[in-house]
Amino acid sequence: MPSPRIALYTTTIFASAMLLFMVQPLAGRELLPRLGGVPAAWTACLLFFQAALLAGYGYVWLSSKWPERARAAVHIALLVMVAALLPAFARKELAVSPTQAPVRFALGFLGLAVGAPFVLLSTTSPLLQHWLAREGQRPYALYAASNIGSLASLLLYPFVIEPLFALSAQESLFRGLFIGVVALVALCALPAMRAGGRAEAVAKTGDAPTWDRRGRWVFFALVPTMLLSGATTHITLELAPLPLLWVVPLAIYLLSFVLAFSTKVRAPPSWLARASALVAVVLVFATVVHANNPVWVLVALNLGYLWVASWISHRRLADDAPDPAYLPEFYAWLAVGGVLGTLVTAILAPAALPDLWEYPIAIALATATRPLGGIVREDGSWREDLAYVAGVLVVTIALGIALKFSRIGLVRVPLTFAPALLLVYRVMGRRRRFVLGLLAIVAAGAFVGDTGDRRLVTRSFFGVLRVVDEGNARRLMHGTTLHGAQRFRERDQCNPLTYYARRGPLGQYFASEIARGSTGRSVAIGLGTGAVLCYAQPGERWRVLEINADVLRIARDPQWFTYVRNAPTRDVALDLEDGRLGVERERDGSVQRIIVDAFNSDSVPAHLLTREALRIYLRKLTPNGRLVMHLSNRVLDLERVLAAVVLAEGLHARTSAPNDVATWAIVARRAEDLADLDARAWPVLGADRARGQRAWTDEYSSLLSAVRTGGE
Repeated sequence: MPSPRIALYTTTIFASAMLLFMVQPLAGRELLPRLGGVPAAWTACLLFFQAALLAGYGYVWLSSKWPERARAAVHIALLVMVAALLPAFARKELAVSPTQAPVRFALGFLGLAVGAPFVLLSTTSPLLQHWLAREGQRPYALYAASNIGSLASLLLYPFVIEPLFALSAQESLFRGLFIGVVALVALCALPAMRAGGRAEAVAKTGDAPTWDRRGRWVFFALVPTMLLSGATTHITLELAPLPLLWVVPLAIYLLSFVLAFSTKVRAPPSWLARASALVAVVLVFATVVHANNPVWVLVALNLGYLWVASWISHRRLADDAPDPAYLPEFYAWLAVGGVLGTLVTAILAPAALPDLWEYPIAIALATATRPLGGIVREDGSWREDLAYVAGVLVVTIALGIALKFSRIGLVRVPLTFAPALLLVYRVMGRRRRFVLGLLAIVAAGAFVGDTGDRRLVTRSFFGVLRVVDEGNARRLMHGTTLHGAQRFRERDQCNPLTYYARRGPLGQYFASEIARGSTGRSVAIGLGTGAVLCYAQPGERWRVLEINADVLRIARDPQWFTYVRNAPTRDVALDLEDGRLGVERERDGSVQRIIVDAFNSDSVPAHLLTREALRIYLRKLTPNGRLVMHLSNRVLDLERVLAAVVLAEGLHARTSAPNDVATWAIVARRAEDLADLDARAWPVLGADRARGQRAWTDEYSSLLSAVRTGGE
């Protein structure tokens, strides 16, 4: 084939893949805030896009039986039709509630918004590769070009497209580029359009795939997808809750495809596979016992393992790629593996497992993809392997129970697992036994992996919540983020701690409210342990909006926290609802204060901090009402974001002076409505604080623009 033809195919696949990975964050841009921005929302998006990918690859496989001319004509007609009717993104109203059925909401939302263009874009790579194979070429290297395009788009979106373009401009850009891809695909289709009526133009020179071989394709695709979802959730929830950190695992996942399918890159060396198996032992132990220090060492190990394990597994796929005549079927089974991997992590695991155990399970399964060679040899008998695993399990559980009643302290957990870890490490070369041994450690961890201070672990779409007893207090943790605490000796009182402490900014604010005699209806977004209710006055009406049903259950149950029970007022309504939508249902001018407490993690629901959101809040407030916002965040400078929004809306704000408790801000319509606040404790949040920050709107919000710089 002449080089211009190969260049055209490569360019088309690259451009289509870039658009494919532009449409994903573009649609998720508005979906994720409606789901609280939690890592599981990203996993739900991944499930939809993997399913859409399967639909696209399945279409290519089924249509491969059609006459080439008809196949090309139908495909171009579908592309033109979708380009002409391309819907507006993410502005869909569904009957499904995002709080009651978040996964169904996500799938329905994305299906209506971007389903058709995504499915058709996903067909480009396998379809063009099949057309290339029709002319006698082996086309699998073009799959590397596809993933290079995806990787480029993944990096461009958060760092270039989102900061520079509003949502409507992004949609217009996508439509224009989509039309360009349609034109490129049409050019590539010309040889097929000129072809005769043969139903299958690719010569079949190899054997047809067996079911065992198809099963291997599914497994080699499933494991990296499970690792991707698990590593992203684990890192962003348990280790380093940083905005945009999810980009790194996805980039590594795509890079592994590039390396695996490139004809210029050798297979992973045996020493790297051996090193990855050693890291697997470390990571399974660390995840089972919820170790989170040293943070950046663990982050590096998790990302490094994701890269090597995905590279090994995807290389096994590339090495086992069939004769090009069976290329469409190969990609369809690859997509089946991707769907199953995300189905496990997005649907099955949250429903069946109380903790993030699917991630160490995926780590263990990934060691089974190592090829024979080096220290890896053929498996022995199943009977011996099962007896070995039973021994590991019994020894670990027995040792854990015995040590639990000792006074060893902090080293109890390492001593409990030390024999099992050593036994598993010694059988690293026996793939099946090694995998089963790692799974035995996961199972044992369910019984004895707890450090003894966790009193409750509950899991939902919105993450894993842990009630932890530490020192003289009980804490509510969401990953590494603290959502409130209560002292044991104060369970009969309503004495708020942490961000809500009376000596902190929130306590000072409510003291000023009492001093000026301000009473009235209050609405709070975000419940946590319910500590904010301690500031209610007797007889006041309070309504708290919470998106996570597990948080509501924990805060209501006096077995865990008693703030709700001990609140000074009995007129408290706790509602399961998105905060912004709940506030919007309030009567205009009926609320004395609105308290927004939803920003103290990486999962920042940006839709609560836009110009449109502030307009809603102010519309619901009484003439002298106040908006109270909790802005504590380890990574984002939300004061700067709020300053820009306040400036754009012509409002006035004060922010708490630097302190060791929390950062809070008070917003009002007029400066005189804030005059009673101590100027030293509550300095003005002025225009200088915005520092050129662009005000967030429903059309534009860039987390990258809010990341703290070194001097802050």
